[in-house]
Amino acid sequence: MKKKKNDGKIATENNPLFSAFKKKLKAVKKPEKKPKSIPRDRTKIIAIGIWSMIATLIFFAFLSVLLSINTRSVVNDIERNQVKNSKQKEEVSIVAGERFLSEFITEYINVKNENDAIEQRHKKLMSYLATEKDELEQETLFSISGAQGDRVLNDFVLYNVKKGDEDSLFQYKVNYQNVVKVKKKEHKFDKQALLNIPVKHKGDQFAVSGTPYLSEIYDLKGSDIVNEKEDREEYDGDQTAAIKEFLGTFFRKYAEETKDEMSYVMKKPETLNGHLVFGDVENIQIYKKGDGFEVSSIAVFKEKETNLPVKERFTLSIVKNSGQYYVNQLKHQ
Repeated sequence: MKKKKNDGKIATENNPLFSAFKKKLKAVKKPEKKPKSIPRDRTKIIAIGIWSMIATLIFFAFLSVLLSINTRSVVNDIERNQVKNSKQKEEVSIVAGERFLSEFITEYINVKNENDAIEQRHKKLMSYLATEKDELEQETLFSISGAQGDRVLNDFVLYNVKKGDEDSLFQYKVNYQNVVKVKKKEHKFDKQALLNIPVKHKGDQFAVSGTPYLSEIYDLKGSDIVNEKEDREEYDGDQTAAIKEFLGTFFRKYAEETKDEMSYVMKKPETLNGHLVFGDVENIQIYKKGDGFEVSSIAVFKEKETNLPVKERFTLSIVKNSGQYYVNQLKHQ
């Protein structure tokens, strides 16, 4: 039995098919096992990216704030310039308006009671009016039918300008005469009144927008206006006498010397340069202010030829440098 088994095994090994199959098995290589790759740690890269984005956002936010501030500053400058220009334009408009109305007032006040003169006056006055839809009503504005004498303008001066949203009221103080002939004898009556002229303007162009009218002259003096003063305690220390002595010396130099000479005692030199002579200093009030003093006083100057006194109130801000008083600021009041 054993011999048969061995014979079978030998027979199998010697079998050509088996040998060929065995060779093929040896030819087939087992795939090598590759080590599993460990994923890289990307948290640092992600963190760097996030912080970079945050820093970029902060930078642009800061930049936008700076740009906004700069833009606001530019806008404020433009607005200030516009306000300044509008104020300057307003002042120019008053001057131009006064020039425009000077011719109108002459035509309006002067009345010659003759048909041709009345007709010419009417035509000239109509040319000053703003255009309106109701032209028939305008035609009657300067009608003087029924007049029994002449009116003669002596002089006029601008008294006030009251500004509205669209119109301005120019007020002139006028002196004129009413001239009436009675039995070939001429009688003159002096008159003084306030001539009110409503005016529309566009830039430097003007037009009379309504009927001029006369009214009583009112007082421009303000009886209820109070010049408020700060309630402060006056300085009365060891420098009082020296400051008063300095004021006398300063105003004498101010009256007589040049700007170059005044530069030794003033930050912004100014002088009368001999136009007046110094007289005295009155009503001296001294106040302590920081490291220096604020001094209010009335300086009395005089005309050289007539000795006529000229008084002016000054406020000086003075400091003491190297034992000498020096004027940092001078205000005229």
